[in-house]
Amino acid sequence: MDQLIPLINEIHNILHRTNLSNELRLPQIVVIGSQSSGKSSVLESIIGKDFLPRGKGIVTRRPIEIQLTNISSGEEYAEILDRKGEKVTDMEVLTKIIEDETEKVAGKQKGVSGVPLKIRFYSKNVVDLLLVDLPGITKNPVGDQPADIEQKLLEIVNPYIANPNSIILAISKGTDDLANSESLKLAREFDINGQRTIGVITQIDLQDFESENALNDITNKTYPLRLGYVGVVMRGQNQLKTKTIQEQIVDEAAFFENHSVYRKVADKMGIPYLIKTLNLIFMNHIKKCLPKIRENIIRLIQIKEDEIRQYGDFTYLEDKTSKGYLLLNLVSKFANNFNDLIHGKYLKSNNDELIGGARINYIFNNIFKKCVLEVDPFDQLSDEDIRTAIKSSNGIRSSLFVPEGAFENLVKQQVSRLYSPSIQCSHLVYEELRRVINLINIPEIERFDNLSNKIFEVMEDVLSRCLTPTDQMIKNLIEIELGYINTNHPDFVGGMSLIQTQSDNMIVNEEKAVQKSNNGQQNQDKNKQNNVNSSKIEEESEESESFWSWLPFQKSNKQTEMLDSKLKMMNLKKKNEDLKSQNSLSETQSIPDQQRKRNYDINKELNLDYSITNFGMYIPRQNLPPVPNVIRVSEKPSKKEATQTDMIKSLIVSYFNVVKKNINDSIPKTIISFLVNRALNICERELVNSIYHEELFDNLLSENTYILQNREETKQQLKVLRQCMNVINDLDAKF
Repeated sequence: MDQLIPLINEIHNILHRTNLSNELRLPQIVVIGSQSSGKSSVLESIIGKDFLPRGKGIVTRRPIEIQLTNISSGEEYAEILDRKGEKVTDMEVLTKIIEDETEKVAGKQKGVSGVPLKIRFYSKNVVDLLLVDLPGITKNPVGDQPADIEQKLLEIVNPYIANPNSIILAISKGTDDLANSESLKLAREFDINGQRTIGVITQIDLQDFESENALNDITNKTYPLRLGYVGVVMRGQNQLKTKTIQEQIVDEAAFFENHSVYRKVADKMGIPYLIKTLNLIFMNHIKKCLPKIRENIIRLIQIKEDEIRQYGDFTYLEDKTSKGYLLLNLVSKFANNFNDLIHGKYLKSNNDELIGGARINYIFNNIFKKCVLEVDPFDQLSDEDIRTAIKSSNGIRSSLFVPEGAFENLVKQQVSRLYSPSIQCSHLVYEELRRVINLINIPEIERFDNLSNKIFEVMEDVLSRCLTPTDQMIKNLIEIELGYINTNHPDFVGGMSLIQTQSDNMIVNEEKAVQKSNNGQQNQDKNKQNNVNSSKIEEESEESESFWSWLPFQKSNKQTEMLDSKLKMMNLKKKNEDLKSQNSLSETQSIPDQQRKRNYDINKELNLDYSITNFGMYIPRQNLPPVPNVIRVSEKPSKKEATQTDMIKSLIVSYFNVVKKNINDSIPKTIISFLVNRALNICERELVNSIYHEELFDNLLSENTYILQNREETKQQLKVLRQCMNVINDLDAKF
């Protein structure tokens, strides 16, 4: 039983050369307390030596791990493990060393550091213990301390307290209420039920009262802890140089024996009882933790052995043959991993995300397909654009049906829009393949920087070479769709079926319109019949008017009406004049000459510009407006134009859906065939062709210095762990 603490100390010493102490979480006694709580005095009293630096503010600025080793005889001394086992017999020198070593890592002012200082005491006056003096908790920064000094101190202290195998020695001042003790509050955060905390109450002799309340604190009634409390009396600040620790222990015993309140529990008070209690508690705690320690050591040994296997030990690589064989083996392993990741056979990944081929499948079905289906042919094509295309395709003719040329031109514009997402899809898959390459982690390859970089370089080239024909094939597929518009496709709805659908819709709309305007139409027909009858009567009575009635300006222009009236009057006047002057006219004058003269007179009388037609009629001259530079369709389409537009839109939607279906099927197949499968098929061959050259063997198989260091460090850790295991096995053999 007495060998348990030396056993743990020996394991600590063995682990000192490695970084495994935190992983093993060995038992230790951590000492916490606020400033001026007497923490340093308690530690020095346990050890029996004045060696800790003293002063105002934070004195302990880094953790100090103190091993106490009992020796039966010989010189007492301290050993600084950080100084390669330097032995110190003078405690003042030890104090100076602690200050110097602290300044190296924490600065010369009041800075703090989490790097522990390890000291080992050998003395016949100590019991075997392992103590850790932690910096005192403070809230206000001083010197060069940062503003968040409290947080930084907690970051140093908390890991020691959080270790479930640690015993917490919480120092509290007797002059303060236990409910306000900073050390007890901090311990309670990690030891909620107080199972591994032992309380120490200092400055009991300075209490200004003698009552049962003070006894309640000591007897574990005020703030219960499973390991209880121990009261101690320390030297005052003015007694440090005049009274030794041994003298103080004698005075302390007398104080408790003679005190009216504490004499009831005097045998459980004082530094000697505290040392004995700590030793017993610590041994029992180690005994309790030993099976878990053994289990952790075995687990770490297995981990380190696995790491050694991953790093490999290729000291046998002395000739070209063995190096070439290794390269071929690594290339084959890389190609197999690449193939497994693409086909879903890679089982070393986390289950919280998709990897490899599953991500490529996601691109096809959740990104590309969705994007293609969401392309709307009319988000960039208006009805005016369609009507313009229809008229432009007709040329000088007017169409009886929907022009096929307009449909083809418009649908090709929409098909060409699918080229960009198709190319983007191939590039997304290309990036996923690059991601797969980076995801492959083969420790044997990672050991060789040059080999790893060369493999990555070759694979980048392979993927780039596969991407070019993939993009070209995608371009060809789009051009195939553009090159021939197959209106006979079984999924395409067009021709007479579409015309019949449009006709049915028109008939339904017309029937609705007729029903709404039925009454108004009947009245309109009656008025129209009356107007026809009136027109017939007027035509029969005035024959001269019927001659001009066919002209377009007859009933629509007021000026024309005035002109007709004047012409009637002039016609009657001329008839009378002709009768009067008929005898005086020359017999040789021709009738056409008379008519032309009469027309000229009429023209002059009316002051109008008239033209003569082939029929001898006189009509006003019409001037055409200029042809505009840009001709656009009218804003309001005619009934025929609206029907043609609707039919074109239906045809575009139907055929565009056919093309979308083709593209969603052919593009993924093209990418898999030309990019993914081709890369899988040629990667190993290309890697061998680029890497397997004897003149490259030495360079490719030169190990990373980081790997070399890690391998040596892992070997050392494995050696240390096996030593620790031997120590525990030896202890079992003794019992």
